[in-house]
Amino acid sequence: MYTRSATEEPLLSPTSIAEPSSAVAPIASLLKAQEYIKKPSTIGLEPQDISSRRRIFIIVFLYCSTFFYGLDSTVVATLATPVSSSFKQLPRAAWLNSAYLLSVACFTPLYGKLADIAGRRIAILTGLSLFSIGSLLCGLSTSMNMLIAARLIQGMGGGGAALCSNVILSDIISLRSRGLFTGIDTVCWSTGAGLGAVYGGILEDTIGWRYAFIFQVPFLGLIMCCLAVSVNYSVPGQQESMKAVLHRLDWGGAGCLVIGLGSLVFSIALKTNEDMPWDHPAVYGTLALALAMLALFWCVETYWAKEPVIRLGLLKHKTRALIAVSIFLTNSAKISLHLFYPMFLQIVRYNSASFAGLHLVPLTFASACGGIAFGWLLRKTGKYYYILIVCACLHMIPTATLIGLSSKSWEFVTWIVLIPQRFGASGYDTGTVVALLATISRADIAVLTSLRFVTFSTGQVIGMALSSAVQQAVVASELQKELVGAGAEGMISSVRRNATAILDLPEEYQAGAIRAYATSLHGVYLLDAVLFFLSLCFISQVKEYSLSEQPTRSEESAEMDTYKLAPTEDEDDDDTAVEDEESVAQTA
Repeated sequence: MYTRSATEEPLLSPTSIAEPSSAVAPIASLLKAQEYIKKPSTIGLEPQDISSRRRIFIIVFLYCSTFFYGLDSTVVATLATPVSSSFKQLPRAAWLNSAYLLSVACFTPLYGKLADIAGRRIAILTGLSLFSIGSLLCGLSTSMNMLIAARLIQGMGGGGAALCSNVILSDIISLRSRGLFTGIDTVCWSTGAGLGAVYGGILEDTIGWRYAFIFQVPFLGLIMCCLAVSVNYSVPGQQESMKAVLHRLDWGGAGCLVIGLGSLVFSIALKTNEDMPWDHPAVYGTLALALAMLALFWCVETYWAKEPVIRLGLLKHKTRALIAVSIFLTNSAKISLHLFYPMFLQIVRYNSASFAGLHLVPLTFASACGGIAFGWLLRKTGKYYYILIVCACLHMIPTATLIGLSSKSWEFVTWIVLIPQRFGASGYDTGTVVALLATISRADIAVLTSLRFVTFSTGQVIGMALSSAVQQAVVASELQKELVGAGAEGMISSVRRNATAILDLPEEYQAGAIRAYATSLHGVYLLDAVLFFLSLCFISQVKEYSLSEQPTRSEESAEMDTYKLAPTEDEDDDDTAVEDEESVAQTA
């Protein structure tokens, strides 16, 4: 069968097809019909074919969904104590966050492959449906166990819907503009997160905490309806038959991944939430199961799966691997930084919970400004390497200050210390998204986004475990130095279980206990500084590609849209895996 080369002139130019003469009109019609015959699985619109109005419509409602993810994150953080107290189970309050993190880590990676096989619309509606059902069940919960189960369902949908939102934005937005739109997405999340605490607090004080969850459901339903109507394009390889979708899913790899990550999160939750020692059978047993299942997952995805849930081979590319490691290290430090800073304010600085929460308000504005600023800069210059370096350096600045903070430090510093980190974090997230997309074809967008979310979630889990282990080890050591004499063991045990027990200590011991906590938190901030520095080292080694405004057609297939890549002069042979796409498949 004859195939026209890339350098040949097309039989008919695009303009001649658009305005056919009477002589060639029948030929043009025949060729157009042949185009649809060649692409039976992608009949309908492709991402680049949708109108500007529909594109804006999709983006607006994706941003609306992002707003609710941010809102929910701080609503739960604010309501965890009163909610668990209403069930008389305050010690289990931490499970409300751990349950959500558990299901996000386990199920989010599966949505990437689902979006490729079943289509973007089915995938995001599945995620939003589960998130909505989970929100409704949270509001209707009659026990703490039911509430934790509802949070698991929320996480199964919320993380997946967020991943699909990223995939859809990458489908319909050019790569160079992707940074700016990611910045706006950050603004929406930050706005929701900033209002969540206020929203939850007002409802808790007036009509009850349940309505903080229930009132979200109608708005989520409206978003689902609008996206169901507007996200109507197809992607290569998409299946219409549910039987074909179920047949193509990698059930073995998915099962290993869910059990492996679930066991890992559960092991860490038992250690941190239930204060079990590492040598407890439940802790090391689930940890061993996690390692075994993750090893099996690697074997399944590498050797046996026909269509892997996550194509681990993507990490053979040097730049992708460097970015993935940097994302892992950065999120390990970020989760630690933001978990323990409120503890520092409340224990060391004697702040109330509400006043400590107010210190996080400036961070919302910093995050929004950083997302917009770096997104605009990336779109204007088309360069992301130096943005990543600057943002990685901004991550490190607060840790140096936090290590020196004490109960006597200037109050103003406690309000601004984290602003550089949060400002840089938005630019870093934007830059890494674009840097990863610049190394792949459109066909791999969903799979690579899944890989990024796995790296992100695993980094948070490991970071939480490392920082908790450091804090607990240091505070135990320091308390033994500060609290001596009769009854010291009982005081140490009481203070470690509940920091507010410091107020019940004899006055001569209170200052020593506070110093012990301050030293333990300084140890956590030192760990964060090391992780941020390692992240900077890895991200500084990535290779940069220039970005084109519009996607081009792939040399491999006329059906595969991919971003045009132009390696910089210093790009080495490792990056030849990136396809330098040219338009070679014009339809005649």
